[in-house]
Amino acid sequence: MKEILLFIIRFIAAQAILTAIQTPLRKKRIKPVFHALLIAGKALLAIGFAVIVLAGPVQLRALQPLMMALYVALFADAAADLLYTVICAIRKKERAFATGKALSLIFGILFLTFGIWNMETVVPAYHTYTSEKIEQEHTVVFIADLHVGSAQPFTVTEKTVEKMKDMQPDATILGGDIVDDYTTKEEMEAVFKLFSDFTTPVYYVYGNHDRQGHAQYAGGRKFTPEELEDALKANGIVILKDEYADIAPDLVLLGREDMSENGRKDTAALTPPPSDAFLLVADHQPNDFKAHAALGADLQISGHTHAGQLFPLGIFYSAIGYCRGEYQEGDSTMLVSSGVCGWRCPLRTDARCNIEVITLSPAVK
Repeated sequence: MKEILLFIIRFIAAQAILTAIQTPLRKKRIKPVFHALLIAGKALLAIGFAVIVLAGPVQLRALQPLMMALYVALFADAAADLLYTVICAIRKKERAFATGKALSLIFGILFLTFGIWNMETVVPAYHTYTSEKIEQEHTVVFIADLHVGSAQPFTVTEKTVEKMKDMQPDATILGGDIVDDYTTKEEMEAVFKLFSDFTTPVYYVYGNHDRQGHAQYAGGRKFTPEELEDALKANGIVILKDEYADIAPDLVLLGREDMSENGRKDTAALTPPPSDAFLLVADHQPNDFKAHAALGADLQISGHTHAGQLFPLGIFYSAIGYCRGEYQEGDSTMLVSSGVCGWRCPLRTDARCNIEVITLSPAVK
């Protein structure tokens, strides 16, 4: 709740900045072409701030909260300005600056409300795959990108884990970035304790944030990699770093070390998997799909992208690479999760937060 209130205050400040900058323009009659360029400029600037927040240099993290507020304010202002311009053109009326700003504020509040609700609403996404290698049906639950303490209240996390436990899967896979540079030691220990009473195996693969590799830009390290590993093991969670685990005689899991780590093995150097079992690969980042397909992976599950998190980044991510959903490489399939949370702010204006529920069934002969 504190983070949400702080974000609202920053949004109001961003709206005030935009109003102050645009106030001189109301005294001038702007040609339609320049007004269209102004609207496009605000939208592009909003997208630019979103990119910097989620994919920009780590050195700019101190400015990210303000940039996020500017993203919301600029996007709302551009949308409101466009709508109001169309209305005035249809009704052949002059634009009123105060009315335009009121619309911008309304759009911003609606945008914020949706983004906060969407971030705190976690829903299961169901997927079914069949294979001749599968002898009996298996259910696997996968989550990634929880980023505890970053964007969701811990009460939402507790409800999410309870949903996962109620599904009674054959295995649960935590696909990286469950914690990050902003997670406190207490939060880290608390989230893994939630998995301590699962009656079936819980596996863990690291993401690029878990070990707080850039903690110096987030107020300093809160726990060491050793303390993280101890907390995982203390709660019965099996860590996989380029290692195989037998979920069932017909189902093998390969958990990859994250690409951000120098110790990650080259895929070609991995021990070949058993050819008669279904090979499930869990890799936080989806970038090595082709190599895993060549290894013999039947299904890869990944996260990392958050499906863009902030509209319209998902559209751009999809255009340049893997973003969310299913991808095919020969006989191999990859499922990229939109993530069970988000990062750095309590806002998600793109795809939903998902628990991935995967059913593996025997092929009909």
